[in-house]
Amino acid sequence: MSDIDDVLVSRSDIARLALVQRPAVTNWERRHQDFPGPAVVDRADGSGEIEVFRAAEILAWLEQRTVPANARRPEEPAGTTYGDRFRAGLGRARAGALLQAVQRLSGPEAERFRGELSVADYLTVLLALVYVRGCLPDEWEKVSAEADKDQFPHSGELLVRFLAQAVEEGLGPGHGQLLLGLAKRLGDFRVADTVRLLDGTEPTEWAEYAQAFEWLLARYSELAGRTAGDFFTPRAAADLVSKFVAGDAQGVRSIHDPFVRAGELLAAALDGMADAREGGRPPEASGAGVGEHPLALAGMNLALHGLPDAELRPGYTAPSAGPGPGRRVFDRVVTNPPFNSRLPEYPVDPAHWRYGKPPRHNANFDWLQYIVASLAPGGRAAVLMPDIAAFSSNPSERRIRSAMVEDGVVEALIALPSQLFTTTSISVTIWLLRSPEPSGDGSDGEVLFVDARRFGSMVSRTQRALAPEETQSIFREYESWQAARAAGRPYPGTAGVSRAVPVTEIRARDHTLSPSVYLSNDVPTDVGAADPRELNVLSERLAEAHSRARAADAAVDELLRRYGS
Repeated sequence: MSDIDDVLVSRSDIARLALVQRPAVTNWERRHQDFPGPAVVDRADGSGEIEVFRAAEILAWLEQRTVPANARRPEEPAGTTYGDRFRAGLGRARAGALLQAVQRLSGPEAERFRGELSVADYLTVLLALVYVRGCLPDEWEKVSAEADKDQFPHSGELLVRFLAQAVEEGLGPGHGQLLLGLAKRLGDFRVADTVRLLDGTEPTEWAEYAQAFEWLLARYSELAGRTAGDFFTPRAAADLVSKFVAGDAQGVRSIHDPFVRAGELLAAALDGMADAREGGRPPEASGAGVGEHPLALAGMNLALHGLPDAELRPGYTAPSAGPGPGRRVFDRVVTNPPFNSRLPEYPVDPAHWRYGKPPRHNANFDWLQYIVASLAPGGRAAVLMPDIAAFSSNPSERRIRSAMVEDGVVEALIALPSQLFTTTSISVTIWLLRSPEPSGDGSDGEVLFVDARRFGSMVSRTQRALAPEETQSIFREYESWQAARAAGRPYPGTAGVSRAVPVTEIRARDHTLSPSVYLSNDVPTDVGAADPRELNVLSERLAEAHSRARAADAAVDELLRRYGS
């Protein structure tokens, strides 16, 4: 055990190594008095303290707990303990060491490595280093060789310039500009030490590169996402979306994300399809995004998931601000578009407005219609939307929503629990959409509603997480509904959680699509009780407030960039 006596792990580390969800660790700690106690160390970003545990003590405790039969993985024999998993995880980290090195660099020791560099810039460099380390071995040799000639302080800037060139080599012209911009403001960032630490690793399996990148991406979202304006999709939501689009993966030839962010939805969906395709050729992946930073991260992320040639291009915060999908369509579309953004004053190409013109103040239904227009025959999409899109009383949005339901393109809506996203408090719903049928008639169909608002556990004062079994449970409601439809029998649903609602009932409720209206006993069933004019005014005020907040964030970000330069 002496080889891990000095290793410290957080609660998230314990969950990852023991292959459980983060709330399970909290439950162990709360329910078992003999669970090892934590130590307190300073946070990496200097914002306070964090609790960590000695890996040796955690391993000894986990070795006494057998994994239940229904939780064992196919390759795990009866009698496997959580300690076996934890030890194996640590063994992989020591054999390859990349993940362990990344955790060290982004954990309690991060501050002494990053020096005066901002958390966002520091994590950006680490993400680029992991990408080059995994995907560009020849370029990594140049970076590593320069680190061995460490002539601080000048070599720090030179090292980051080498790194920027490597990123340009892998992703194409323009993607290294962000790194070049921060090369002049490194301060006392220990670049060479960081490179040498990563260079001393040798992953035993390719997946460790993607795991290390996702680890850093989660840290970026947690520590720097809000201030940097990069709002990434939490892993639980990405995993759930991937389940909805991975079905019948053998026939999927293309997948697209029209607002790709850091590629987290595409990466999760492709991982899910890889399992379903049993090693077959992955579909063509493409995406569009706003800002050089997210697009560069998306390119790195997808390359580390085995898609170095994914087509990524600049996009827009509202689809009508750019060219429509035209004749290009996709078998699957996944996206987490910007919520409640404004439409351009003069739309460039509104040809995708099949169901009507959205209101100027809100692009939610610009996005929804664009996605429907982007689907190939038989195609399906999973879209994250703010809850208000499901029940907005704005006349234009209500007309579009009604037309979408009547056309049969709305398949299901899943209300997610609050506080799932670290960067927004807005409640979120997953819309499952399908391509219009030739008949264009959904009048005798039905829509599945799933209310998962009560799922999940708080993992911090401000954030909630879904356990894997909860994610699977939510997906199982959809699977069961699909199976019932295929067999031609009614779907019984689950009381308070899921229900298949006939379009005739949805029509009677003025095409309101909020799952709580059809499922929760604590929500009034008279959806017409509120004054539609009042709801419309409130909706417009909320959208305007979000628009002003985004403008203020952008202005502050621009001032900070100028000040930093």
